[in-house]
Amino acid sequence: MSKIARSIEEARELVNSMLKGDDYFNGEWFEKDCGEAYLDWGVVCGYQNVSCKFFAEEIAREFQMKGYFVYYQVMGWGSSKIPQGTPICIRIKTQPKCSGSSLVEFY
Repeated sequence: MSKIARSIEEARELVNSMLKGDDYFNGEWFEKDCGEAYLDWGVVCGYQNVSCKFFAEEIAREFQMKGYFVYYQVMGWGSSKIPQGTPICIRIKTQPKCSGSSLVEFY
């Protein structure tokens, strides 16, 4: 599936499909029941799957309230156009993050 969610409902459906897995999403394979999803509003080209940050954050709150682990993925070093530490997408997981990653708690 290579689609950009243009509503909260579409974004919710996308996250549920990613968590279920066993399919491609924007060129990335998600294993069956992988327990991971992302919402990318297009700060960095190539992985956008939701039309705006607002929709991503609304869905992130929903999944956080359901008990999922929700994180912002922040920009690391290497881009002069995007300041380091800028949120570039949201990751939703069934398990807590691994240490040493570029993920910070969703707020």
